[in-house]
Parts: sequence; C-alpha cells; structure tokens
Amino acid sequence: MDNQINKYYEGYEGEPEIQFIKGSNNRTILSIWEGFFDDIMDQFEPTPSGWQGLAYYYHLVTGWEDGIWEMPDIYSALAEFQSIDPNKLEFNGSAEVLSAICDFLKTAIKENQKVWIDKD
Repeated sequence: MDNQINKYYEGYEGEPEIQFIKGSNNRTILSIWEGFFDDIMDQFEPTPSGWQGLAYYYHLVTGWEDGIWEMPDIYSALAEFQSIDPNKLEFNGSAEVLSAICDFLKTAIKENQKVWIDKD
C-alpha cells in the first residue's frame, strides 16, 4: 500500500503536480504542486560549463517530462537542494517544501532506496 503525502499539493488539485517516489512494494509518494517545485528549481544557476545535476534535466526539459524517471544520483541531488537559500524562494510554502524534499532524500539514502520523479 502506498504512503501518499499530499500536504504540498492540497488546494492545487487539477494543477500540474510533481511526485517524488521511493520504494517498490510499499512506496512513499511526496506530491508537490509544480509551482513550489518550479520556485525551488529556479534558484539554481548554470555553471560556466552549463547546467549541472537535476537543474540540467529541469532546464533542458528532459527526464521526468517524459514520464517516471529514476534520479541518477540521490546524494548529489540532496546536496543541490541543501545549497538553496530558503529565504530567496518566492512562494509562501516553498521553504517548507524544500525541507520536505531534503528529508525525503535523506530517508531514501538511509533506507538505501531508489528515488523516482514523475510529473503528473
């Protein structure tokens, strides 16, 4: 049975949604309104050699835009999210979502779980 965390999508039903998914049989699904996710992802800047990490997939519209997508490096993704200054986020609630994503990835690492991203 899936453990669905909808707190960050409630009130936005019908609008685009991003899901972070971990586990196989007893999956945990973190559902996020795409506006929060976009706000977070917009904080990344390209390096001199271009986009890196998750920002690469996000800004070049590859990866989860084509369906469920396995995150290639959870450690790197966690470091990227932890590097964001929550005070620079635009939407009220984005900082809490950022924290939830970091906690989700930390748990996945601790449990040695794979993580997928899906755009619904």
